[in-house]
Amino acid sequence: FHGAMTGFDVNVCAAKWKELKVGEHGDIAVEEFLDACDSIISILDAMGSGLGMVKSDMTGNVGHIRRNAAKFGPGVTLQAMVKKDIEDKVEGKDGSTALSLLWLKRALHFLDQLIVHLLKNAGMEVADAGRAAYADTLTHHHNFAVRQIFKVAITAVPYRKDFMAKIAGSEEQAMPALAGISPSFSNAVLAIHFFLLAAAVEK
Repeated sequence: FHGAMTGFDVNVCAAKWKELKVGEHGDIAVEEFLDACDSIISILDAMGSGLGMVKSDMTGNVGHIRRNAAKFGPGVTLQAMVKKDIEDKVEGKDGSTALSLLWLKRALHFLDQLIVHLLKNAGMEVADAGRAAYADTLTHHHNFAVRQIFKVAITAVPYRKDFMAKIAGSEEQAMPALAGISPSFSNAVLAIHFFLLAAAVEK
């Protein structure tokens, strides 16, 4: 189902995350990963303008990684690009793949947990799922000012019923559709998290 009022296509999104291969050592091809990211980022369109700052940040980081990937050959992995940043001692520099992937991974983890909360808690409002996901993921990476901005922004998201209608027509259709995204999405985010921890990019 393609959301009538958004650019989010829940079935395309589920397919892209299912097709994304995580190698034996956690390797992930950049091009396929960024395509999958584009598909999940558009779910924020169904949440109104409240989480526009999250979308803007994620889109910016996807752009940095895509530009950096153009310097490598086809089939390059996220891991190879981050390792090159570390070799060149630019992993903490704005626009580097390492720093962009770090913040992109944190935001993806937020979306992953938001979906998990909605799936686990029938009737939980999107704002409450967002608050719970934020507490689980991004809050300890943000300063007080950003946390306050999020606190206000999350109040602008739609009610659960309206959100589900936007992405899949109804709650009955949306729940299995979201469940189709969740396992593959969670697996990829976790693989990136462990790689960034091992590389000491994530602390």
